[in-house]
Amino acid sequence: MKTWQGEIADHVRKWSASLGNLGWWPKFVYHFTDVLNAVSILETGNLYSRSEASRLGLMQSENASPEIIQSTRPEHLQYVRLYFRPRTPTQYRNEGMRPKNQRELGGAHCAIPVFFCLDSLPVLALDNSEFSNGNMGSSRARHSSERDFFNKIPFDRVFHDGWFSDDESKEIVFRRNAEVLIPQKLLLEPYLRRIVCRSAAERQTLLHLLSEKARRKWSSKVTLAEHGFFERKWTYVEEVVTVENKVIFRFNPNTCTPGPFQVYFSYREHNEPSPREWQGEEKSLTKRLSLILRNVNHGECKLYLDDSLAFADNIIFDEIPF
Repeated sequence: MKTWQGEIADHVRKWSASLGNLGWWPKFVYHFTDVLNAVSILETGNLYSRSEASRLGLMQSENASPEIIQSTRPEHLQYVRLYFRPRTPTQYRNEGMRPKNQRELGGAHCAIPVFFCLDSLPVLALDNSEFSNGNMGSSRARHSSERDFFNKIPFDRVFHDGWFSDDESKEIVFRRNAEVLIPQKLLLEPYLRRIVCRSAAERQTLLHLLSEKARRKWSSKVTLAEHGFFERKWTYVEEVVTVENKVIFRFNPNTCTPGPFQVYFSYREHNEPSPREWQGEEKSLTKRLSLILRNVNHGECKLYLDDSLAFADNIIFDEIPF
């Protein structure tokens, strides 16, 4: 542990007391990724650097801009990268779900975002932890493990929330993307406190995709987000319900990207070898999508919007008692 960990504890206390209803932000450091990558992380029990995750074949979904990755120094790809806060500018640009032709960052896309929240004090105080003073994809960024460097990071801008002027834009966007850097690999235990999902349907999806062993181990930590984690400006499934022989998908009504989407739906009844499938185009998904099935009891349901998984879980159709 760093010899100046007491000052790190003071840092956490100071900023927790300063941020009002976001006072929980400094108590954690954050890893933000797509649900498919989250599954790989939970199955292995480790956060890996980009280079190590690629070597091990664990990168299931690309969240980052290809252009930024190409311009990032190779040594920076050797770090596990955590943010000091959620709702970073990078997240704003890749949180989904968005139609294919409305995606930023060169098509990179975090369709079902998941947050890993790790206890900030012990992670920041690790002997090998380093800190960046801004976006590691920028040539302006510097990083170090030293006390003086950490104390000079302008955390008033790192934790800045809300409106800013055009004159402030470049500086605040750069600082909000400041990172905590761990060489190569970080064990989730004993640091992981919460795994945060955007909606009940997305929580179901994450848990469904896990192996039974991983689900038993991690399910108690998988929670729903309160204010301060997600932008919620784009399309996603909020809830899935069954009514008689219908499956009803309820979507975020406040999306800025309602469509058009190519929709693919599959349902495999528990005793059937092949799924039943439906696909078509939906010009706008702002409320709900209802699909009718015949002769169903329970089985696995999946929904894709364009090329992105939007929901997966086992669903049950209750018999009507009259």
